[in-house]
Amino acid sequence: MMGLMVGVLSGISGGLIWTSPSPEGLSNIDPLAVKNTTVAVLVILGMAAPLIAAFSPARKWLPLKAAVFAVAGFANAAALSPEIVVPFQGATSVIAAVCALGLAVLTIVAFMDSVQNNDPSNNSERH
Repeated sequence: MMGLMVGVLSGISGGLIWTSPSPEGLSNIDPLAVKNTTVAVLVILGMAAPLIAAFSPARKWLPLKAAVFAVAGFANAAALSPEIVVPFQGATSVIAAVCALGLAVLTIVAFMDSVQNNDPSNNSERH
């Protein structure tokens, strides 16, 4: 459920950035390139990747899922740059970043739990 929320909030953030005017005050880099790159990163890493991870089988590829959610959180955090952020997009990006990073931590905990349950030295029948 939280993976879906991260994807939706990232999509909203990307859409808000895409519909906003190009950032001003950038002298060394093309403002349109900054805006389009931010939108592409949010759509690919912030929206598509978490949605794919969220709808994959529950206990499979947990380390990869943790990495995907962490990258989604970092993509949303990068969209909070003062040159890029637009009204309401800052709130959606903050919520998506916090949820994605929290989901990455919870996925790591689930992975460690599955490793501990599969450890033969931790089996209570042998003690």
